[in-house]
Amino acid sequence: MKQNTNELKIEKRSETEVVMTRTFNAPRELVYDCFTKPELMRRWLIGPDGKGPFSIEHDLKVGGKYLYVYAGPEDTKMGVYGHFIEVLRPQCIANTENYAMDLSVFDANAPEDANASVESRTFTSEGERTLMTHVVKYASAEICKMVLGEGASEGMEACYVALDGLLNTMIE
Repeated sequence: MKQNTNELKIEKRSETEVVMTRTFNAPRELVYDCFTKPELMRRWLIGPDGKGPFSIEHDLKVGGKYLYVYAGPEDTKMGVYGHFIEVLRPQCIANTENYAMDLSVFDANAPEDANASVESRTFTSEGERTLMTHVVKYASAEICKMVLGEGASEGMEACYVALDGLLNTMIE
């Protein structure tokens, strides 16, 4: 088993834009698959309160929609949803990101939230490893500050540590 010496690095590029980088000890194609194939995403993608996704639905193409559903407190369900802006295997995925805190009132046909963030993940080969560069553009400085202040980096790193474990099982 390869030891993980990678860590998430976060840099604020502006009041509304954040760049996160993280290296994975696996080939780019495999890392990309783990970010795009629901059967693999379920094995590492941790949501609120450390819970994995209840369901993952997406149409992985430009303009295609996605919805990731997580179980919330007292059996409520919340979702992360949006549409894909760019899909280029195995180099890049870009999408909008919205939150539906209560899916009992969620309307999949309603327009996306005007405060949706726009994010892109670029995967670059570095020998046997992959550098992921994740750029997030928030609708406002207030939203950016709120997200960064809510422990987002700890939650993301927990996901990436779980992904490291999955990748280790896939390459050994």
